[in-house]
Amino acid sequence: MPLPRPDSSRVVLIGVTGYDHLPPLPAIRNNLAALAEFFTSPQGWGLPSEHCTVVTDPCQSSEFIDPVQRAAAEATDTLLVYYSGHGHLDDELRYSVSVTGSRQDQPWTCLPYSWLKSVLIQTRAQRRVVILDSCFSGQAHGLMTDAADALRVQVATSGAVVISSARHDLPALAPVGETYTAFTGELLDVFTHGIAGGPPEISVDAAYTHVKAALAARGRPTPDRTGTDTSGALIIARNPGFRPNTSGAAPRPIPGTHLRALAEQLYPLSADPRSSRRHVESTGTGQRTEPDLVGERYEILSTLGSGGMGTVSVAYDRLLDRRVALKSLDFPGGDELFARQVFWSEVRITAAMNHPNVAAIHDVVEGKAGRFFVMELVPGTDLRTVIEEGPPSPDQAAEVVHDVLSGLEAAHQRGVVHCDVKPGNVMLTPSGSIKILDFGISHVITQGGHGLLHRGDGTTVGSLLYMAPESLLGALPTVAADIYGAGVMFYQLCTGQPPFAVSGHVEIAALKLEGPPTPPRELHSAVPATYQTIIMRALERDPQDRYSSAAEMRAAIAAALYGAN
Repeated sequence: MPLPRPDSSRVVLIGVTGYDHLPPLPAIRNNLAALAEFFTSPQGWGLPSEHCTVVTDPCQSSEFIDPVQRAAAEATDTLLVYYSGHGHLDDELRYSVSVTGSRQDQPWTCLPYSWLKSVLIQTRAQRRVVILDSCFSGQAHGLMTDAADALRVQVATSGAVVISSARHDLPALAPVGETYTAFTGELLDVFTHGIAGGPPEISVDAAYTHVKAALAARGRPTPDRTGTDTSGALIIARNPGFRPNTSGAAPRPIPGTHLRALAEQLYPLSADPRSSRRHVESTGTGQRTEPDLVGERYEILSTLGSGGMGTVSVAYDRLLDRRVALKSLDFPGGDELFARQVFWSEVRITAAMNHPNVAAIHDVVEGKAGRFFVMELVPGTDLRTVIEEGPPSPDQAAEVVHDVLSGLEAAHQRGVVHCDVKPGNVMLTPSGSIKILDFGISHVITQGGHGLLHRGDGTTVGSLLYMAPESLLGALPTVAADIYGAGVMFYQLCTGQPPFAVSGHVEIAALKLEGPPTPPRELHSAVPATYQTIIMRALERDPQDRYSSAAEMRAAIAAALYGAN
């Protein structure tokens, strides 16, 4: 597929750098100038200047939409629309883009994306590319919302590929003092420096995956992509990094490659992934003639599992015609106050996440039948079973922990520490996705200090094998405790056994407080030295010596796994 034809392609670059009521984004002016230079240069698309429209600081909707409408009417080959500025989600999860007079708490001052989408649908252009470099300052409200899914539905314009930057706050996306915003800076790097060892041309999808890996390696929010048609194969740039006569190094793996390979091992095409694993979807209702109902809406089909803190069942949602996971919480001794505290803590914490690596909560039911919350039914198997069936490869283990840390990072940004990071609380789906479960014993760090979820009798809550040494001594959980749990998980995934492989609780606690575990390479020589360094730092006895954040540890893994600079 050739580059877009200059005579029949159009590019519209829109950016809002200054606002009346929102923080300014000065880097966006540099974004627009650099992108315009690329699209009109011989090294880029070679567009005539009149075919590349730059709109800076539109004051009203017409200044935004009219140039897009003209370009959509003229383009027959390729239409590319780029937007950078503040993005918004209103209370009903409708995505809008801002103009100079937009206000954070007044969505009617913004421009609904649906207006832009309607123009894109009507264009005659064979290929359409939409790039949205904006943060979403609002978050989903209530218990039955998912901002990420809502955005995907709205931007999935027919016949187009849509790339949106990550859903995080402004500092994460527009770092102070940097020339460009985080996402566009990496995109421009691909355009100007290319992909070392790559093919002569760079497709939209190749640029996207390279940018995603580069952002992940720096611990920054990663982008999203929608659209499954041939638009993703559009050649968007020549590759300055192409060297036809050099052997070069092996190409960097695409993020997700190792997880998909692990999923294919666990779920071969000839096998039915709906097996008797934890949280795997049940295929039938059994022989009952009268179903058990919860809240007159959810029909219990089967039990997935039960433990000391509750029961999880597969249920059928009659209203939305889908299967869900129904979870109840029970505590020995009838500690109703603590049970209610844990229940509502998990509901509110998890409902606020809206992250692809965290199992979503859809609904809550509280009545005579008991107290339940309704969760996303995650197909697949937990990592404990993965380890039991044979440890994954070190690269597969690294990618698992990388994505777990992505979910933990989202929790930590909201002041939440999971407190029970372990393989049994992480699911691997047949498609190769990672989902974190069970925020029921989480610790919420408040602005005034600490708001700890705990039992009044002093009972320890958590899994001893994965608890940080300071937690064993009664310290309040911090982000460092989750880092330690991720380190234990990484160690176990790489070696097949935990770092302190003794049976007694007293022995485990003593060894953790005594010093570092046996280095993983002494148990499994195939573990790369870089992974061992990451694991041992995460398992440092002193929390100050561990990674300072999930993002920092995730960046270290990405640099070792993906080879990103």
